[in-house]
Amino acid sequence: MQSYKKVKKRRIYNQSRSCSTCGDIECFERPRFFAGQLLTDKDLEAAQRYVIEKNKLHNRHLVGTGVVCGLAVRCDPCCDGSVVVEPGYAIDCCGNDIVLCEPETFHLLDCLEEQQREVDCCDRKIRTPKVPRDQIREYCLILSYFEEPTHPTTALIRDNGCSNTRCEPARIRESFRFSLIEKPIDRSPPKLIPDDSFLGQVSECFRVLREFQAAIKTGRTVEENYPSSSVPVSTGAFAPVFYQIRKLVLEIYKREPEIRCTLPEKVAEIEAQFQSGNDDDQQRAALLMLALASQLLLDCFCNALLVPCPDCDEEVGVELACITLRGDKIEKICNTVRKQLITGPSLQYWMQPLFSGIQQLIELLCCELDIVKLVDDNLPRRPEPIG
Repeated sequence: MQSYKKVKKRRIYNQSRSCSTCGDIECFERPRFFAGQLLTDKDLEAAQRYVIEKNKLHNRHLVGTGVVCGLAVRCDPCCDGSVVVEPGYAIDCCGNDIVLCEPETFHLLDCLEEQQREVDCCDRKIRTPKVPRDQIREYCLILSYFEEPTHPTTALIRDNGCSNTRCEPARIRESFRFSLIEKPIDRSPPKLIPDDSFLGQVSECFRVLREFQAAIKTGRTVEENYPSSSVPVSTGAFAPVFYQIRKLVLEIYKREPEIRCTLPEKVAEIEAQFQSGNDDDQQRAALLMLALASQLLLDCFCNALLVPCPDCDEEVGVELACITLRGDKIEKICNTVRKQLITGPSLQYWMQPLFSGIQQLIELLCCELDIVKLVDDNLPRRPEPIG
């Protein structure tokens, strides 16, 4: 299913988030304490922030983004317009830990009704038309990280020798928020291999390979590939293929990561050899250009192995489920749209029969198998003497 982040939608219900710009690689600085140092709230905050941001960095780039466990969305048995989210744990793209310690009820229809409140428009009261009973609407339930200041405590502040008192929150509770995002009506079918994935990058390399094969097979005319009249053009049996490959080499050099820093100079050197030489030199130059193209193809596959840093939209939380409403009742909940993180416990859950079979086999071989007794029991025995 195509991610909701790639399609423009209207956020139906959302509350403020505490996550600032995130997702980027950042350099860290931690405070250093020494005897006799005057500590302020900024120093203590910096020490705490260092640990928090380091943990978020590890979550983003070592664990990933998505649902770790739990957080299944179920129908509320007590109310047709609500859903119940089971306890669980998720990580958003900022690296924040989102934990639900107990089941939470989300009143979906109440949130939608907030959009139908009366508003002033040119001194007239208007109301959004009520949803028809048979109209089908689809929304995605999003879980977002939220920080809430708690435990107000009296702070003592001295101002010009006079004591003043005020309350400041002494704790920050890590909490969460639910929001709804409209599911687009016109949704293109999902790609089996996303363009930004490893297999997507590899498929792009194969596309380039097919371009080179077509250039070698069909070689266009020199004039099509070398329209500039100021550049001397050489003719010959190898010219159409040579200039077609040259054109593709320079095009790939422009759109691929530049790791061959002297490639344009190398292309110019091979081209000069092609234009000034005889048939043997032209054949050698054509083979060198083909070898350069092969080198770029190899670089393409090698660059596909490099893992890019993931993008992060701080306004988007973790998608839990998509909900279908018919009129004012919830008709269906789809939980499989979520991104499930691959962890040790999740693999153990999915592959429990395989793990159990391997464990039983190891137990049989290492704990119960007695090779000496097995051999001894199967060796022929001398018959006992009679009498």
